[in-house]
Amino acid sequence: MSVITHIKADLFTTPATGSILIHACNTVGSWGAGIAVAFREHFPDAFVVYKQQCKSHSKEELLGTCLLIPGERYDVACLFTSKAYGKSKSKPEQILASTRLAVQDLLRQNTAGKELHSCRINSGKFGVPWEDTEAILQEIGANMTVYEPVVPPT
Repeated sequence: MSVITHIKADLFTTPATGSILIHACNTVGSWGAGIAVAFREHFPDAFVVYKQQCKSHSKEELLGTCLLIPGERYDVACLFTSKAYGKSKSKPEQILASTRLAVQDLLRQNTAGKELHSCRINSGKFGVPWEDTEAILQEIGANMTVYEPVVPPT
């Protein structure tokens, strides 16, 4: 059974040290928009590893896989859910199918049973309704904390 906990907090400072932070990625080596920009700023070394992975593998090889990058405080999980971004992004049904495979890959790789923490993957720049992604996470038994950004009062 899956347990998805939703909280409003900062994904980059709230989780316990040693956790895995997850986000959905394209296969072309770009963290140029949405939460990917924040991942690039917080984890520049992980971005270099991700970019190299994209250069050394075809889009088809990467789609539906997870690149798990060890870090000092957090590990970063890059779920390859879309071939590209912007107007060239994959169709929602392909993104969801790739999400299923990529999260299953992450769960296989997480042999230490580290806590999983995620943004609402696919719901930003990939434009997939969060409820559709969440349904897949529940179906495959993923246990994770999902973060909604804290919006400062105006």
